[in-house]
Amino acid sequence: MRILFFLFLFLLPSISYAAGAYLVDDGGIIESKKLQIENWYSHSAAGENIYVSNPAYQIFSNAEFAIQETYSSKGVNNTLWPQLKYLIHKEDGIWSSVTAGVNYSTTDSGIYGNYIYSSTTKRLNKIVDLNIYVGWQNWRHAIGNNKSTDFLNYGLGSEIHLTNDFALIGEFFQTNGQLRNGPKAPAIQAATRYIATHYLVLDLIYGRNINGNRNNWVTFGAAVIF
Repeated sequence: MRILFFLFLFLLPSISYAAGAYLVDDGGIIESKKLQIENWYSHSAAGENIYVSNPAYQIFSNAEFAIQETYSSKGVNNTLWPQLKYLIHKEDGIWSSVTAGVNYSTTDSGIYGNYIYSSTTKRLNKIVDLNIYVGWQNWRHAIGNNKSTDFLNYGLGSEIHLTNDFALIGEFFQTNGQLRNGPKAPAIQAATRYIATHYLVLDLIYGRNINGNRNNWVTFGAAVIF
């Protein structure tokens, strides 16, 4: 199964919003009768490696189901993130949806979190798309107890289409919650995206503090649709 992490990932070129390795999700869902497989690899300056595979499929006309698998070289090694994304609005250049899911550790067979968030994409013009994210998550501490912490998440992302094949993406993401080391610093990412074909999209991303460890990250992603 690990080989899936190095397969190309899909990102729908026709709407081409932030998704996959990005923190700020878009408001749309995948096209009907299409199988979307998202995979990416992230490496931090501290030597941590994360591999992700995320297949998704539109199960109803306004809903998609995805089950992300994440492997980390530190901490809880393998986790599954099954989630349902429901499209609530799609007109006038605005896409809005609500997503709910859980985090399940396949390493120790336990649920470590629940989450729900809303995401909205506004097409400002033919060049710029704006993504807005607001969410909640409940996270159980993994160090020998069942206590949990609630977090409020919010973020803002933008995609600038320089040409039909090339885009720049930037995003800001903040998590507020009580942590042992104090408030969490915001995460930022900046990326270049190349749309090679209708079936292949490539991303190169620089991130800072994307999982709360205040490290610099480099992420490589690719996309295929079936």
